[in-house]
Amino acid sequence: MVQAAVAPPRPATPPPRPAAPPMPALPPDAAARLQNLKLAEDRYKKFFRMRATEFLRGKGSLAVVTDSICMGCTHCFDNCAFEAIDMLDRKFTLPEMTYTSRKAVIVYENCVGCEKCAIVCPVDAITMVPKDGWEMRDGRLVQVTPQSLTPKP
Repeated sequence: MVQAAVAPPRPATPPPRPAAPPMPALPPDAAARLQNLKLAEDRYKKFFRMRATEFLRGKGSLAVVTDSICMGCTHCFDNCAFEAIDMLDRKFTLPEMTYTSRKAVIVYENCVGCEKCAIVCPVDAITMVPKDGWEMRDGRLVQVTPQSLTPKP
């Protein structure tokens, strides 16, 4: 008698895959550090964003260049991240010769009052003045007094 080959029965579900190896346990200080970073990110994100905005907008001051002191070294121009300083060529003519001098000029539309230019100026030609009470008129920075403080005749 000839027996037919019978295939072994198949299991209905595939065999379970081996579980992923467990993550190695972190040292206690590293685990605490990760928890602190997560906590700080959740709680202080808004605070740091606000502080960064305050820095970018400045502390309510504008830069003013004293032309007679500026020597045209370009330190302020090189360090300004907001392109608020331009170097202007000024030509001078003397009886024997003509020469060009570079002076720093503030672009007030771009100035955020971060004071970096005043810090790097080697001859202190740049000073910071408060925005309150100052205004740009015809390309010049002029001091404005509130009408309530103006003496009446």
